[in-house]
Amino acid sequence: MSEDNTPPREGSPRDQGEAGVPPAPKVPPAPPQAPGEPPQAAGEQPKQPAGTLPEASGLQPDPAPDLDPDFVPNASDQPDPAQPDYSGQPGDPPQEPHPAPHGDPVRRQRLVIGGIVVGVLVLIGVVIWVLLNLLGTRPQAVVTTPSPTASLGPLPRDTEAKDFQVGDCFADFDPNAPKARAVACDTEHSAQLGAVHVYPAEDSFPGTNALKDKGREVCGQVKLNNAAADKYVLLQQNVYPSTTSWDRGDRRVDCFIVVDSGNTIKEDLLNK
Repeated sequence: MSEDNTPPREGSPRDQGEAGVPPAPKVPPAPPQAPGEPPQAAGEQPKQPAGTLPEASGLQPDPAPDLDPDFVPNASDQPDPAQPDYSGQPGDPPQEPHPAPHGDPVRRQRLVIGGIVVGVLVLIGVVIWVLLNLLGTRPQAVVTTPSPTASLGPLPRDTEAKDFQVGDCFADFDPNAPKARAVACDTEHSAQLGAVHVYPAEDSFPGTNALKDKGREVCGQVKLNNAAADKYVLLQQNVYPSTTSWDRGDRRVDCFIVVDSGNTIKEDLLNK
């Protein structure tokens, strides 16, 4: 059982007299009047000083209500914490929103897509370049037959095989010798150089049979002076490099026009 400590209200039977008639109200004496304050009329309630509660009338002040810490009044009028605050004093420049901590996802996505596209284009270019190098045919080196040029010195002279020139005439010609005696073509001689083919320096040794075929092909390009050639029994003689001389840089295939014996030719046999 709880105890009720609330004081009785005015007019309660406890405050009535013996006959049940309420006693006359007690009029408290008037408080002393402050200087300069107008007199208080009879029966007028005395004024309470500011900041004080009226005398006990039987009512107790309500205790302070319990506050809900999560309660937010007028939630619809409260600012959204997720949105930037643009409030400020009038006349202040507008505040720009702070960028997201991890950047714009749309911009990042565009950068990633752009990087992928560039990578694919580069890869396609590399593949095309490789295919062109693998499938493309390397143009064959064009080697022209050297044209007759002036002699390297006064005739007669001993000349190395690498310095032979088309149109040179040789006395006592030996195709296996590293040198030959070059003479004037209107003097007695046994051979004349008719044509030359030079392989590119980067080519590998083609083989003996291929060199023989190339020698016959080169001799087929020689144009003879028929008037002079009809006076002699002429033969063609091909001179080409061996594997040893090829390794030393010899790339010449020479076609010589020769007689069967002796220095019997006394004319230029080529048609110039």
